[in-house]
Amino acid sequence: MSSKYTPIGKINKPLGTQGEMKIFIEDTFLSDLLESDHIFVKINGSYVPYFIEDIRESNYLFIKIEEIDDPESALALVNKEVFLTTSSIHSDAFSTINEKQGYEGYTILDKNETVGIIEAIELMPQQVIAWVVVNQKKIAIPLAEGLIQEVDDLKKKIYMDLPEGILDL
Repeated sequence: MSSKYTPIGKINKPLGTQGEMKIFIEDTFLSDLLESDHIFVKINGSYVPYFIEDIRESNYLFIKIEEIDDPESALALVNKEVFLTTSSIHSDAFSTINEKQGYEGYTILDKNETVGIIEAIELMPQQVIAWVVVNQKKIAIPLAEGLIQEVDDLKKKIYMDLPEGILDL
């Protein structure tokens, strides 16, 4: 149903001479990261584990990874997405997101008119997005609680009240 790895943030840039890196983590996943002893970075299609030596916070979050001991090694990880295993994430917000992953293949209806079938679910900052093909165009529809009126799991349909113009984007 859902993938084994969940994106939680991104490595921004090396800092100092010891291989420490500035890292951005979605607030939803910060406590999960702090409880973990490792992260995964997707490199050439594979999820590579990196063990965390240290995480510290000042104005930003900084991470030190074992075996990355200089800025040159750290540069290889710049702008890479950071992942945790989905099973190691325990935040409430994530549970909601994970539940929505199961909506792939469901049909979205807006005011009882068929919009399309959900092809993919993606976690964006602050919201979960359903990707639906409408008139040969991929459209992003937020799966926000306020827009969903009813979910029929038997018929695999999501009844929504979408904002005016959202399908024209």
